Amino acid sequence: MKFIHMADVHLGMMPEDKKGFGSIRKKEIEETFDRVLFEARKEQVDVILIAGDLYHRPPLMEELKELNARFERLAPIKVVFIAGNHDCIFENSPYERFPFADNVIFLKEKEMQSVYVEEYDTTFWGFSYHTKEIGELLYDEVRPQGEGYHILLAHGGDETHIPINYEKLKWAGFDYVALGHIHKPQVIVQDFMNYPGSLEPLDHTEKGAHGYFLGEITEEGQQVKFVKFAKRSYEQLNVQIEENETIYSISGRIQEEIESRGRENFYEIYLMGYTPLAGKIRLDSLEQDYFITEIIDKTKRNYDIDKLYEENRENILGKFIERMRQLDDPVAKEAMELGIEALLETKLEQGR
Repeated sequence: MKFIHMADVHLGMMPEDKKGFGSIRKKEIEETFDRVLFEARKEQVDVILIAGDLYHRPPLMEELKELNARFERLAPIKVVFIAGNHDCIFENSPYERFPFADNVIFLKEKEMQSVYVEEYDTTFWGFSYHTKEIGELLYDEVRPQGEGYHILLAHGGDETHIPINYEKLKWAGFDYVALGHIHKPQVIVQDFMNYPGSLEPLDHTEKGAHGYFLGEITEEGQQVKFVKFAKRSYEQLNVQIEENETIYSISGRIQEEIESRGRENFYEIYLMGYTPLAGKIRLDSLEQDYFITEIIDKTKRNYDIDKLYEENRENILGKFIERMRQLDDPVAKEAMELGIEALLETKLEQGR
């Protein structure tokens, strides 16, 4: 049996909305989901596993109609999914009463349930969230029963969303455990228990590759590989500013680096180094041309310490420099730089 395992799609979410990218990202999340469904047909998989949080919030009836149309078109591919903490099944939820197509298995109960599919001699196990938070260790005592293969869909992994003892689950008796909720891809047990992460990265903390797992279960065992599939990634770009650089040259270097890494990605830019431009570096043109989420200026002014000391020998700034120089260690050097900045700022304010 060949399968695709994904989770945490978060349809309807608008990442980076404050930066003006929300509508773009909402559309791209949906497009990437559709591309995975296309890949499922292309790869001729038998089953698609979705381990929770398909939606960013509980879906409406019209949204489920659109979803069902997508799934029905996949037949004979089976789609097995659960609701997670974001798209949980609240009272009178459309999830409760929607009639999904025959090729869809929605494990929607509060308690563990199982559905046997004779065609693949496989039983699918799982349950859905009916509340935003669940603190109990609900997977600890789960044990599959019956012949054939057994696959568990499980959403959780932190204190308020079903803590999971992975070691216990490893020996529970399943042939594959399809995990969801953690947004960064993680291999818990090779070829056996994995988090695919969010299909598209949803904020700047979700750096690195995003996609899904493509796997196969046979009599010889399981083989599972991660498929990088997201349209964009979040990248951290560290830029060391040279002493005599101009804003033009800095912008040019950053532009070249972004183009080489991929202009479609989101960039968090850290500016570092010693420069007379400290506190004055603006990169407005880059922010207009690229997906830049934040520019963090960590640059420091490259003071002539000897000259500063001579000019301020008799005041508090000069005495501070003299004292810090006597300490002669890296921490003291850092403290001296920060202290000089503060004292000069105070001096500037007093002179206004």
